[in-house]
Amino acid sequence: ATITEKKVAMKTYMFSDPNPIPDMEKNYPYFKFDGFTNQPTQREWNMVILENDYIKVYINTEVGGKIWGAIEKSTGGEFLYFNDVVKFRDVALRGPWTSGGLEFNFGIMGHTSTGSTPQDYVLKEHSDGSVSCTIGALDLHTNTKWNVEIILQKDKAYFETKSSWYNTANLPVPFYHYSNAAAKADGNLEFIFPGDHYVGHAGEPGTWPNENGKNISFYENNNFGTYKSYHVINSYADYMGGYWHEDNFGFGNLHEYDKMPGKKLWIWGLSDEGMIWEDLLTDTNGQYIEYQTGSSFNQAMVKSSLTPFKHQIFHPYDSNISSELFFPLKGTKGMVAATEHAVLNVVRKNEDSVQIILSALSPINAELFIKYMGREESHPVQLKPLELYSLDVGISVDEPFTIRLGNHLLFYDSEEANLIVDRPILPNNEFEWESAIGYYTRGYEIQKQHAYLKNGATALKTSQELYLKSLALNPAYAPALNKVAFNHYRMMQYETALEHAEKVLSIDTYDPEANYLFGLINAKLGKHPNAKSGFSIASQSTSYRTAAYTELAKLFLNEKKFEKALMNSQKALAYNESNMVALEIQAVAQRLLNAPESHKETLSNIYALDKTSAFVAYENKLSGASDFTPLKSLITNELPEESYIDLALRYKSYGLEKESIDILKNSPKNAKVFLLLAHLDSHNSPQWLNKAIEASPFLIFPYRTEMYEALEELMPLN
Repeated sequence: ATITEKKVAMKTYMFSDPNPIPDMEKNYPYFKFDGFTNQPTQREWNMVILENDYIKVYINTEVGGKIWGAIEKSTGGEFLYFNDVVKFRDVALRGPWTSGGLEFNFGIMGHTSTGSTPQDYVLKEHSDGSVSCTIGALDLHTNTKWNVEIILQKDKAYFETKSSWYNTANLPVPFYHYSNAAAKADGNLEFIFPGDHYVGHAGEPGTWPNENGKNISFYENNNFGTYKSYHVINSYADYMGGYWHEDNFGFGNLHEYDKMPGKKLWIWGLSDEGMIWEDLLTDTNGQYIEYQTGSSFNQAMVKSSLTPFKHQIFHPYDSNISSELFFPLKGTKGMVAATEHAVLNVVRKNEDSVQIILSALSPINAELFIKYMGREESHPVQLKPLELYSLDVGISVDEPFTIRLGNHLLFYDSEEANLIVDRPILPNNEFEWESAIGYYTRGYEIQKQHAYLKNGATALKTSQELYLKSLALNPAYAPALNKVAFNHYRMMQYETALEHAEKVLSIDTYDPEANYLFGLINAKLGKHPNAKSGFSIASQSTSYRTAAYTELAKLFLNEKKFEKALMNSQKALAYNESNMVALEIQAVAQRLLNAPESHKETLSNIYALDKTSAFVAYENKLSGASDFTPLKSLITNELPEESYIDLALRYKSYGLEKESIDILKNSPKNAKVFLLLAHLDSHNSPQWLNKAIEASPFLIFPYRTEMYEALEELMPLN
């Protein structure tokens, strides 16, 4: 496989006009772009191209790092829609968005804030002949870090995306992860989405694939109503795709059900309301659909909170790591099963016969076993990627059968073809929404969704009001007291937060959430014995174990007790080996304990999880590694100052202000960088403060508690 990077000239309808007025409703601390145009210009875009003998994958590092398109080489067929123009329209959270390809969404909602701007990226050629491009970004809404490594092997007819997402904060944040792929709409397209129901964004149910006398799994049969969002559910299947019967070609996706159970189909709608977007988003490529995978069954909006399909939370220091495969379907007529080895389809020819079609995704040299009517027959199969094997077998309509390739390289059971799951899809009408637990649940749901609130409402304010309604009905309801304490902690009202946490501890001294809060608050108040006690008791519960040990490690690192910091970071990693902050604390402690080999091994482990890690680059510099990557060449995203600030403040949280100051001194400068330098670099504080005052406030939106603390300290000096 090969990897190349080059500038590609494309007709571009560019966005512009960043809005300096803070959008507190949903965009802060980002700014929105308000300028769009119908007048195209030719513009060069940085494109990374992964290619082997079978497929070709294009990645645009300057438009969110999205995969711009993917092509099967022998036919020229696109199994990911390739848009010939870059046509930004006001669709996404911050405004600009382009259609086609494969878009990565992490944070608070889809079409995320990093989707149309440059991101960090790293290119690799591996010893096994594979190549990869890793896209990395910092999401400012949640203060989390995500990466997607796009891998192409030399002898496979698929590419893989390895997604890794890390909550590097000590607080829970909203959890949303969806991969959004596109495919063309015309060509008698059939959607291959296993399941028997679907739900909408509000959790409203429908039947799949037949509804109201129509087979809605065919694109053309959706010529009614408005836009369509089918979140197809109730199948324990790890594959989905689509097939253009006119083209005898299709697209497929393979994913990990435990990580990405969501399967969504988006259709603009076949009326003028939807078809107008064909011209808005492309010039000549035609209408498209979206096939999406996600960490939740549906992309839940506000009303979905009233159904079983609620919102999710990303716990402190948790990680979310998943893998997906994307591949073409060439001549298979459809798909009933897939693995990384092959795609299988079974076509009923008549009442007494079926056609079995096998398409290789990897080189295959194995036996194909077909078991039916109490006997098993086998056939040798030797295929190169995308070659077909076809066989007609005399199996009647009512006869069950199984198909197995080799030693379970692929398995299919006709009686479990759709792997239907009997999961409840309707709400429990006995649930009392006006009760203490009802108000608490509503508050928690608001806190988890963040982005869909309207009319100036904020998640923190609205959730707090609902928690207080819960407490008005039951003043000792511990879950609501804990959430009120969390919100006061977020508002830096530490004494009030402590009062609420202690109310819970006076009910149950072992309550894990209250103990974790007791630790966080007392750490902020400088009461380390209290903090250590809280985290220690919280660690007895699996729900807070890795977070509590991470906080203990951080406390000991600040106290220069490096052995204890190392010991507690290892305890944290025992329960989550990809806890990014625990890994960083371990690396720092090893460096300060002068254990270079262990330090090098830990950095290698971090790099395996996060190839765009600024921490690894900086630690390599500190340890004197000859091949370290300068931060300036690694950090290529739209807002580089935020990446430097994030790294500097993590070192500050580890008690390493010297390193924090050094990072900020090497950062691109703006008012926030100068203010933090004035706060941290006490010897040169006046000069940094003067630079901060002189710096432009344009598009400067402070949002971190550390920035508030810096301003609180510095304002009396001005």
